[in-house]
Amino acid sequence: MVKSKQGFWAEIRESVPAYLLILPTLIVFCVFLYTPFVNALRISTYKYNGIGDLNEYVGFDNYATVLKDPKFYSAFWNTFKLIGADAVLSIGIGFLLAYVLYRGIPLKRFFSTALFIPYLISMVVIGSIWRIIYDPSIGPLNQLLELIGLGDWAQPWLSNEHTALPAIMMTWIWHTIPFNMLIMYANVMTMPNDFLEAAEMDGATSMQKLRYVIIPYLMPTFATLLLLTVTNDLRAFDMVWVMTQGGPGGASEVITSYVYRKAFSTQNFGTATAASIIMMIVMVAIMIFSQLLRRKEGAQK
Repeated sequence: MVKSKQGFWAEIRESVPAYLLILPTLIVFCVFLYTPFVNALRISTYKYNGIGDLNEYVGFDNYATVLKDPKFYSAFWNTFKLIGADAVLSIGIGFLLAYVLYRGIPLKRFFSTALFIPYLISMVVIGSIWRIIYDPSIGPLNQLLELIGLGDWAQPWLSNEHTALPAIMMTWIWHTIPFNMLIMYANVMTMPNDFLEAAEMDGATSMQKLRYVIIPYLMPTFATLLLLTVTNDLRAFDMVWVMTQGGPGGASEVITSYVYRKAFSTQNFGTATAASIIMMIVMVAIMIFSQLLRRKEGAQK
């Protein structure tokens, strides 16, 4: 028993340098992450307009207000529409482009660089550019439709409640494709040649190698990109706000623009904070579920 106690304290003494090394990081986390989070929890239980002290305690009334608001569910649903479209189209197209680059094309370096440029542009700049593209009067999209004889399809894309959200989705996907392409291309380039050589010895065609070798090898990458897509799209704001500000009539409202509007348009910071915490809980639940799913799949293998 004495030896075990001595061993325990010896381990503690050996760990002191490690704890000292991570202490600055822990301090930064506490100051810039945990302290604001605790403060946000406190604000969410008050009726607060952003000015002065917190005086009017309302408990969980702000959460009840958010959960009874149809606009919150509309914004919630729009957010997951964006996530679904981004997950399917952005990851899918990114994989196809990565596979094309992997197979090799003329001017491969030029195309790989050119395809990545949209991801480097600021979201605010992208939103401004595509707002001009979708403009019903001077926008090149409607002009192109007129030019090719599809003038009946021309419309005010961002002012129509049926097309505002799909237009934002296409712009968002255009921005996220390069990142997914780069990650999948980098991962497929690390694939051992033995896999493909074994498939060739078995007489596999290019499509069979793609289906039975390359795609299974990239499945962990797909799962990681899906998780990144969900967490990134839940925070979508700047492009949406620049292009439509959630309009028309809330047709393109997402969770972040809903929170922003509650906080700065109606000066209801308590309700806005409650909505953001609800969304954070959803995000954490998704991450925990994905981790549990991965562990289950790993255990089955």
